Amino acid sequence: MTEWPAPEMVPTNGVTLGVYRMGPDPSESGKPAVFFLHGFPEIAYSWRAQMTAFAEAGYSVFAPDQRGYGVSGSPEGVQQFTMQKLTDDLRGLLDHYGLEKAVFIGHDWGAIILWQLPFYMPERVQGCAGLNVPLLPHYPKDPIAMFRDRFGDDMYIVRFQDEGVCEPILERDLMQTFKFFLRKPNEGKAQKSDVPFEEKSLDLLGLLEKGEQAWGGEQLLSDEETAVYAKAYEKNGFTGPIHWYRNFTSNWQDQKRFLEDGQLPHVNLPCLMITADLDRACPPVIADAMAGMCTPFERVDLNGCGHWSQQERADDVNTAIMDWMQRHFT
Repeated sequence: MTEWPAPEMVPTNGVTLGVYRMGPDPSESGKPAVFFLHGFPEIAYSWRAQMTAFAEAGYSVFAPDQRGYGVSGSPEGVQQFTMQKLTDDLRGLLDHYGLEKAVFIGHDWGAIILWQLPFYMPERVQGCAGLNVPLLPHYPKDPIAMFRDRFGDDMYIVRFQDEGVCEPILERDLMQTFKFFLRKPNEGKAQKSDVPFEEKSLDLLGLLEKGEQAWGGEQLLSDEETAVYAKAYEKNGFTGPIHWYRNFTSNWQDQKRFLEDGQLPHVNLPCLMITADLDRACPPVIADAMAGMCTPFERVDLNGCGHWSQQERADDVNTAIMDWMQRHFT
């Protein structure tokens, strides 16, 4: 694999983001620029296999450590991590690199942002490919209330709403935290213990505190790779990343301005959704509605794969995205 590059520090939208680049200059590529958006609790490094493959295929590729993560800035205050802020960061990166448009690919929280780009900055998006988290219809009520009603007060997103309570748990031992998060099912088979949280309550923090004997599954990455994540979180910790979750309600309220007759507008862009059948947090069924929300829409279902699909099944993910792009963006 090509050596992971040093980040370019780019000022955008009142924050400085570390952006990792590979491949030719966009002016020399002849292909669309591609931005990879990581999720929680990850960093741009999670896209290393995709960055290498796409750069070698002649694409100009970019992966930022997003606001609050890795080498990037982490401004104080929950209000600094709204969907408007996060999408404006990407608009600023396009401006900085002189790009009118790009194809965006996102996983987990990166996919949540990705599926909002057609509403927040439609003129800058050529296409969207999401991993594990789909475009969802507008929630019928406050999503935090929905999560609490369905999963209870111990559900990790509900617990995340209390600033300063969860951070010490996650920051106590960063290597242990990332060994907990970055796991895969044993031999690609679903078992009750093969989920990084309790199936009923999604009490992710409670399970972390129980220790490795309770986690199930197996470690996804080598200790050396896991240490890259642990070291990256020494700078900003978990407050900024968890602030993304603390804006679920405000983002839901803000999304209402895009609604037409109570529904999100139809997305008329090439869209690809990649699901993973062993992802208990984001099971494939939650992507079923997308076929009626996007045109043209394609879907790839990965069998025997957990949540961290671009690392667990890098070759399959690369093939799926590359095939989709070659057919839509030649």
